[in-house]
Amino acid sequence: MHTYHNKKKLLSSITKIILFIFITLFFGLIEAQRVNVTNHNVLFALGCLGKEQMWQFHIRRPGIMNLQIIPFGKGNCEFTRDRRLICKCMHGPTECDLNRLQNCAISYFPKRHIGLVICIQGLKNLEEAYQRCLSRLSPRTQFRLKQCAQTQTGEVLNYYSMLNTHRAGIRIWPTAYINGYFFDRSYPMETKICEHTDWC
Repeated sequence: MHTYHNKKKLLSSITKIILFIFITLFFGLIEAQRVNVTNHNVLFALGCLGKEQMWQFHIRRPGIMNLQIIPFGKGNCEFTRDRRLICKCMHGPTECDLNRLQNCAISYFPKRHIGLVICIQGLKNLEEAYQRCLSRLSPRTQFRLKQCAQTQTGEVLNYYSMLNTHRAGIRIWPTAYINGYFFDRSYPMETKICEHTDWC
């Protein structure tokens, strides 16, 4: 009887180990099939790369793209004498306002921000973005995003996007990298992403 329990425990342990190895390999294969896409965009210039290509790919083939959007184009952020951060964007203050809202959305919804960021893309001002893109969110979430976009919290997020953009040495916008390599916009993005995965 004692030997029977030992064999049963051993079999249970072996089963757990095999199951653990299988799950680890399975999820490792899943991650190996995901394609890293980094998009540096200018709010008013994302156009076909974002709304028409990335969003459509995300809808048609969910889970393939590990997307990082960096909402900051050509511009700079500096500290004022009173230690406030001020960002200046290529297309003026409205671009910085909307970039702040996009960065706040990314910060608040790290796994589910793509639709909201794409919705904000190319709009005229914050008020239009609030009406078109935030209206389906809870009042509390709307308040938090608006507060973030209108304060130094959002400006700090813009600053970090600026650092990422400058660090990458971006010279043309919008720019995308697929698995760390520059994406030539003359090719359809879906074709390039699908070269890196068997899931297409």
